[in-house]
Parts: sequence; structure tokens; C-alpha cells
Amino acid sequence: MLSKTLNHRYIPGLDGIRAIAVLSVIAYHFNFSWASGGFLGVDIFFVLSGYLITSTILPVKGNGLKLSLGQFWIGRIRRLLPAAYVMIIVTFVWVMLFNKELLHTLRGDAVSSLFYMSNWWFVYHKLSYFDSFGSPSPFKNLWSLAIEEQFYVVWPIILTVGLYIFRKQSKLSIFIFISALCSAILMSILYQPGMDPSRVYYGTDTRAFELLIGCWLALVWPMKRLTSQKLSSEHVNKLNITSWVAFSILILCVFFVDEYQGFLYRGGMFLVSINAAILIACVCHPVSFLGKLLSWKPFCWIGSRSYGIYLWHYPIMVLGTPVHEIGNPVYWRIALQMIVILIIAELSYRFIETPIRKRGFRSFYRQYVVIDLTKWASFSFARKISTVLLPLFLLVFFTGITGVVGEAQKDAKELYPTHVKIDGEPQTSSSDIDNNPETLDQKSRDNGEIAGTNIEHNKETPQTETNDSNSNSLNDSYEGILAIGDSVMIDIASSLQKIYPNITIDAKIGRQVSQAVKLAPAFANFNQSKKAVIIQLGTNGYFTNNQIDMLLGAFSNAHLYLVNTRVPRPWEGKVNNALYRKAQEHDNITLIDWHAAAIDHPEYFAPDGVHLEQKGVETLTNLIQQALLNQTHVEE
Repeated sequence: MLSKTLNHRYIPGLDGIRAIAVLSVIAYHFNFSWASGGFLGVDIFFVLSGYLITSTILPVKGNGLKLSLGQFWIGRIRRLLPAAYVMIIVTFVWVMLFNKELLHTLRGDAVSSLFYMSNWWFVYHKLSYFDSFGSPSPFKNLWSLAIEEQFYVVWPIILTVGLYIFRKQSKLSIFIFISALCSAILMSILYQPGMDPSRVYYGTDTRAFELLIGCWLALVWPMKRLTSQKLSSEHVNKLNITSWVAFSILILCVFFVDEYQGFLYRGGMFLVSINAAILIACVCHPVSFLGKLLSWKPFCWIGSRSYGIYLWHYPIMVLGTPVHEIGNPVYWRIALQMIVILIIAELSYRFIETPIRKRGFRSFYRQYVVIDLTKWASFSFARKISTVLLPLFLLVFFTGITGVVGEAQKDAKELYPTHVKIDGEPQTSSSDIDNNPETLDQKSRDNGEIAGTNIEHNKETPQTETNDSNSNSLNDSYEGILAIGDSVMIDIASSLQKIYPNITIDAKIGRQVSQAVKLAPAFANFNQSKKAVIIQLGTNGYFTNNQIDMLLGAFSNAHLYLVNTRVPRPWEGKVNNALYRKAQEHDNITLIDWHAAAIDHPEYFAPDGVHLEQKGVETLTNLIQQALLNQTHVEE
């Protein structure tokens, strides 16, 4: 994602590495099953950034730095900010005009992105539950650029002070490597298996090791001193073998690693970064055969435009993909989006990135904006258009970002119940569930604070039909029914209660399997052979094998019904495969295939693609009812 600078030699093979990294990221974001580890392309970018920036700063000889911090930072601003700001402004204006439902969440994302603090915004800002579903933020990919920009601000100062203290680059390199280890260790300490890894994934402190490994490589393997002279054929062969091994490991990681594997956050990413450093070191050497292959012109073209490609690919994907298609690639749409991405990246490279990087802002402004209106008629049509569009886009952007235009939606917590508890007793009204605050406080101590307790649906409660014989058969078979779930269970709670008035339901928005494990002891009385337990979880993320085993083990004597998930997110397939395996492993578990029933029916879902409309409520309720009835008949 860095430009070629005049302070170090141009290495075409590094553009090839950039190309592979950015294509891996795009394949991952398109949810191709074969690119589950494509997100590791960001790790490659980080290592490469650390290496190139440090190589640019370091002197050719000696340890004394002659660095103008102001000049360095202006260079980074010229290289990175213009293209990013154009993307942010154009995307925000597009959302204002054509996708206003995203506007209420996009304001904060846009502001944090403008100041390159979006990674911490995503970590610490408490977005409403609905904001995590539906279309993702089109600015979410900017978290990595935020980390890089923070690095560019701090690293030159650290390098200057470090060389002053340690005097020699060799001694400083040891300190930098130890610092990288500390960052990786911090990631492993803060990571909690089965929980949302956003804190360790987006944190500057927990991702600094990747940049620092690149910095360390620049100190121990200086680009400016690499030469093919006096290198034996044996050393050349060793370097080429090493490069192919490192490259093969990278490709295998893209194919077989996924973001839910705990080892990634407990040393795995550190090892991936070390492997990337080895690959970069080999490709940088003039004798590298792999470096020559990666210098293939199409690779170099993509690599030189990788910054624009990375900037634009995510907003184009997000804004150009219907919610129900997320997680299920449609190839004609992907092909069209890729064409658009490459065209815009080329325009960005030719007319924004290169001119400003080479000639500065003032020259760019004079070239594309009419300053002397008295000479309007003599200017080209393109210059006239840019003169009109620039202030127009800025006007629309600032009115939208300040809230002058566009009506922000209410927070989701005000529109949707966040916790539903039905205590196995008939209710007088389907909208009057768990109105007793004392009962709520007693039964939800392990679940954290409850923001809402009543179900208030704008849609009518579905009328699910069942005959008396079926109801009697079920009641004879099961002495009690427990349902544990997340927001999807909240949607169907009233419908289930109409069929099974004595059902016990505990559903909480955003619930993970790890949280349900802590909840299970409160329902120990359902761990009996004459009772049924319905578990509907996995909407909000993946879980470890140990966590699901603990949850299922808490009800090992009951008959378990696992409802799989239809959620437009990458973890959908992994969650459903895990639930399928558990149903195959245990005789007392029945799988309810909600995914198969819902995959071709976007009309079942609200605009976020997860929560249910009335038809979806009816269908899922019927699936659960039918599963319980079928099992009852089998037992009879």
C-alpha cells in the first residue's frame, strides 16, 4: 500500500507481493470459500509497510539519521490522504443520496476515518445491535490504514530516539524485535476464545508487531546494501529455496487458515508475519528467481495500484451487494464489481495519487480547479466539471456529516427488545412478557445488564396452526420445554408461546455460545429425559468446539434441538457445519435446518438480513414445531 519513493531502489517483485496481498483480501471479503485466510493479506501489507518506510528513512551508510520529520509527514500525507478522502467523501455522498438507512451509523465511521482513528472507533464505540448486521460499514476496511497512519506519525520519532540511544542499528534491531514480541504477547493475553476478537484484531497495540517485524527486517537486512556480487551459487540456491517455501506457506495460509482459529491470536499471526518478512527479504534480493516471477507486468500493475484497489473495493462491494447475498457470492455481480474497482483504482492512481504525490496539493488544485473565472471559456470541459463537482460534493458531505441533511434513525435498542424471558407460565398477553423486574434481575445476573424486557412488535403475532392431537402428543412426551437463543429467538418467542403456553424461553440480543454456557446452570432442572431443550445460537459469531460441548453437556439427558443459522456473515457455514457434526455425534440431538428453509427466501427477513418478518417467524416456528412432533412420534 506504499508508494515507490526516490530514497530506495524500485523492486518490481514487491509490487507482485502487494498484488497477491490485495487480491487475497478481496477474495476474503467476497466470501470465497477457498480464501478463508485472505484477511492475512493485511498482515503482509503491515510487514511491507514497516520494511519500506524504515528502509526509506535509514541512511545508506552509518547510523546517523538526517531526517526532516516535517518533510516525511508531508510526503505521507500527499501519498495517503487525498485518495482516502476522495473515497470517504464520494461514498458518504452516495449513501446520502441512495442508501439513507446507513447514514445514522456512517457519520461516526466517516469522522473517525478522516482522522485515521477508525480502528479504535470500531473497538470502543458501542454501536447498536442492528449496526452489526445488514450492510456493513463501507468504511470498515479503513481500520488498517488508520493503524498505518498512526505508525507513520510515531515511528520516525522512535527510530530517531532509538538510534541515538543504542548507537548501532544491530542493537536497536534487538530492541525492536523484543517490542514486536511484547505486542504479540499482548494480543494473546487479551484474546478470549469464542468471543468477539475485535479488540485484539483492530487494536494498534496488538497489531504493532507486524509493522515492527518489517522495521526489524529493514535494520537487519538493509535494502540498500543488497547485491548479487560475491554471492556463491550455493547461497543463491538456498535463497531461492527459502523464498519458495515462504511463498508456499503464505498461499497455504490463505487457503486453509480462518479467522476463528485461536492459534492465530496466540502466536499464529506473529509466525505469519515472520514468514512474510522472510518472503520480502528473499524477493528484495537481486538474485531472487521468485522476485523475477512476481515482476510480471499484470502483478506490477495491480501492485502499483493496490492502495486505490484496497480503498475502493470494500465500499463498492458493500453498497453494490444486496444484504441477502452477503456470504453467498453471485459471480456475475462479483465480476462487475471487480471491473468497477479496477477502473476507479486506475483513475485514482492517474488523476489523484500520482499528481499530488509528485507535484503537491497546490499544483493539483491549479490543474483541476478554475481559479480565474474570467478565463472560464478557455478551460477544458473536464476542468469545468471538476470545478463544479468539487464544491458540490463538499457541500453535500458537510451537510450530511453535521446532520443538517438526512434523518438519523433511532437507536436499535429503542425499537427492539434486547432480552426476553418467559418463565414457563401462561402469559395474558403476547406483548407482556417478563414484566416483573424482580424476576428479571434474579434470572439474568450472569447475562449482564438488560436494556429492555418487553416484546413490542410492529407486526402481528403469527398464528401457527396445530391440532389438539399433536399438542396432546407433545405434552405427553415432554414434561417441559426450554428455549435458549439470541435475537432470532426473540422474534419467535411470542409465536412459540402461543403453541406451547408452558414453554420457558431465555433469549438475549447478541448472545454468544460462551454466554449461554454460563447461563445453563440456571436451567439444570431441564436436564432430564422427559424434557426438550431448543438451542438457537450462532447468529452473532463462531464458537469453539469446547464451548459448544460444554453447553450441550449441560443438557446431556434432555432431548436437544439445535437450530442452525441463516446470517449474512462469513461464519455462517462454519457455525452450521459445527452444529451438523454435533447432531451426528449424539443420539439425543436433532438438527433443525433453518438455513435450508430460509436461504432462498429473502422475504423472510427484515432489511438487516437477520431478524425476521412475519413470514419468517411463521416458517421457523413451524420448523421447530414439526421437529418436536416428529421426535415425539418416533419415541412413541
